[in-house]
Amino acid sequence: MSNAAKQAAETPAEGNPADHAETVHEAAQNGPETGRAGLAAAQAAGGDDARARQDRLAHAVSHDRADQSKAKPPIAEYLRHAQQRSGRGPFELVREYFRLHRGPGRITLPEYIQYGVYDRQRHSPVGQARFITNTLHWPITHACCDMTWQATTEDKWLCSHILARSDIPVPQTLAVIDRSARRYPGTEKIATAAELRAFMTAPGVLPAFGKENRGICSFGAFLVETADNEGLALAGRGRVGYEACIDELVGDTPYLLQRLERNHDFFQRYTDALATVRLCILIADDGVKIPFAVLKLPARGNVADSFWRPGNLACKLDVASGEILTARTKDPLGTTDHDADPVSGAPLVGEHLPIWERVIELARNCAPIFRPVRYQSMDVAITPNGPVLIEINTGGGFDLPQLATGEGFLTDEVRDFFRACGYRRL
Repeated sequence: MSNAAKQAAETPAEGNPADHAETVHEAAQNGPETGRAGLAAAQAAGGDDARARQDRLAHAVSHDRADQSKAKPPIAEYLRHAQQRSGRGPFELVREYFRLHRGPGRITLPEYIQYGVYDRQRHSPVGQARFITNTLHWPITHACCDMTWQATTEDKWLCSHILARSDIPVPQTLAVIDRSARRYPGTEKIATAAELRAFMTAPGVLPAFGKENRGICSFGAFLVETADNEGLALAGRGRVGYEACIDELVGDTPYLLQRLERNHDFFQRYTDALATVRLCILIADDGVKIPFAVLKLPARGNVADSFWRPGNLACKLDVASGEILTARTKDPLGTTDHDADPVSGAPLVGEHLPIWERVIELARNCAPIFRPVRYQSMDVAITPNGPVLIEINTGGGFDLPQLATGEGFLTDEVRDFFRACGYRRL
């Protein structure tokens, strides 16, 4: 295998690539440094309890990134998996992979396996050619979007301020945790443990959801359930002191604290955490197009709905009706289809999401506010009070819709749109 092919084959398919270059740089800067004091304390204390505490209090973003990436199999295991599932020989699979990798979609070997492209019972040669690698996300996004607008979507505090002046419902911003000199007009800023204690123990604040201000994939997200003068109770993490939260869990990463949104009653049979609908948005000359919609269902006990979290479900939705067409869980080698929730047994496929017309209406009303961002993705929660925009992104990873639907992202509509925006290599 050539060096170039090997590099392409080993490129992971997992995770939304939004802000990839920037967040990789941030991880390089922050990952090894943050939590160093906590590591020293844990080593000094010794024992399993100290190690468990350090794992729990490690820099939240770095910890989640490590969890997301630690289970990537070797290339040979991908091929064995495809052989077992398809009954096809390794040389036949490799030849087919190289044909697709050299084509416009440029899919990597892990993507070829994870998306099930090798399955000829599901995919014709035309269908296979519709799959596209996640590594082309940013080149295509740059061709489609005025990137001077990127901060209006990726800086979550700035985005919330823009949308607060519109008719688009968004979660209430409670505060920002940030130890830098940046100012946040109209928003309480927390920079010290004492300020965090005063904020969290004030009446009416909790529960609150914390997320990295420029984060992706819910890396580092946490839910504050209760608080007292000694510390916080975080869902899935337990008790955390205020000094440890500021110095170790958050570190120098700015965090947005928001009022916790609740699910519509429809979702109670599936999850106890907030579910969202991912909408892929194209702003064409003749209006807003939505080629894909995916329901993201977090497993009970998970703090967020990103598909990399174990047990979470991703479901293909019919854009016209909100009907659930597929329901899938993910593992490092691919996906597994379900007709019902694998834990509760509650039916999924064939169910219709509530107030679907209002979800689509929100998306069509919100997209033109960011019209220079012609390729967008939105995460919309369906709450008892109606749809709420959780966030909007410049671009959006190709992996989630392909994993959830089992279909390639490059429909004729999508391909024509990307070409019209100036990306001619498809």
